[in-house]
Order: sequence, then structure tokens, then C-alpha cells
Amino acid sequence: MSLQAFIETNHAKLLSMTREKVAKRSKDPRSDDLETKHGVHVFLHELSEALMAEAKRDPAQRADADPPTNPDIAKTAALHGHDLLALGFSIDEVVHDYGDVCQAVTELAVELDAPVSVAEFHTLNRCLDNAIASAVTAWTGDTQTDLSASKRELASRDEKLRRLVGGCTTIFELLRAGKVPAAGATGMLLGRNLEKMRALLDASLS
Repeated sequence: MSLQAFIETNHAKLLSMTREKVAKRSKDPRSDDLETKHGVHVFLHELSEALMAEAKRDPAQRADADPPTNPDIAKTAALHGHDLLALGFSIDEVVHDYGDVCQAVTELAVELDAPVSVAEFHTLNRCLDNAIASAVTAWTGDTQTDLSASKRELASRDEKLRRLVGGCTTIFELLRAGKVPAAGATGMLLGRNLEKMRALLDASLS
């Protein structure tokens, strides 16, 4: 059974496992409506679509360092990060949401003795990396999408800087733990956030 078929077959179980992990580490409950719109429920479907698309590629191309992923993953993750920011959740909560998904998939695959190929695991990690980078970008208030821009008030310079510092700290911890690649979307976001922090500080000093 492919990882894509495994996720589709065990969708309800994976969703339940992920929600249990969220409930154990979070003080504030999540509404089912929030999760259904932009949360784990949607991410699992988008992950399955990405795995399906990858399986259809030429085998020789699957060895590429950066295989394509479902572009909807980044869009949905940005909306999820924006939702959690509006509800007062921390940057750690945003990142852990996607870590919980990966852990649930891995744990259930081991429990059911379901093999995961190197190519499938690479695609899974790439999708998670893209999701985390987009969600963190939205949480720091750095997204350029009209949807979020029209619904949020402009943050003060100090608040913007605080979010960027929080985002950089979280990304650094992910990189140090080896949970995301340094050359991936999340690693590249660290560099962009540091540049924005420097620009904010330069503006305040001038």
C-alpha cells in the first residue's frame, strides 16, 4: 500500500490521533469548524494529492532534490496560521500542529507495519516544510494575501518585531533539531525574517 492510500484509508484515525496530540499540549480547545476549514483535516487531503501527483512522475525525476508539492498546501497553511494568530495561539502551537500530523502518520505506519518509501517520506517532509513556512509567515503578519490583509489591523512596529523574533526563534529550534532542512522553505524563511528585523530596527534608529 502506498503512503497516499494509507493516508486515505486511515484518514479518520490520523485525524483523531492528531487532535488528541493537540488537546494534550494545548490549554485552549480548538473548534471543529476551525479545523475543518484550514486545519489538519484539509492538510491530510492535500498531502494525499501531493503524494498521488508525485507517484505519477517519471521515476528518474523523483530523485530530484525538490519534488513538486500541492500548491494548495501553502495557501491553506497560511490561512491556518492566520486563524490561530487571530485566536491568540502562539507560534509554537502553529508549528506543532504540523509536527503532530507527521508524528501521527509515522506512529500509525509503524503500528500497522505499513512501509513508507524514501521518495514518499521525502515528499511528506517537503509538504510539511512548505506548510510550516507558510503558516509561520502568516502568523508573523508577513503574508501578502488580500484575504488576511483585509481582515487584520496593522500591527505596531514593536508588535511586528516581537512576532518576527518569535518566528525566528521557533525556526531556529526546528533547524537545530533537524526537523526541517536548512535549504528548505522554512530555513529560507529564517533569513528573510532576519532581514525584515534588521529593516525594522534600522527604521526605528533613524
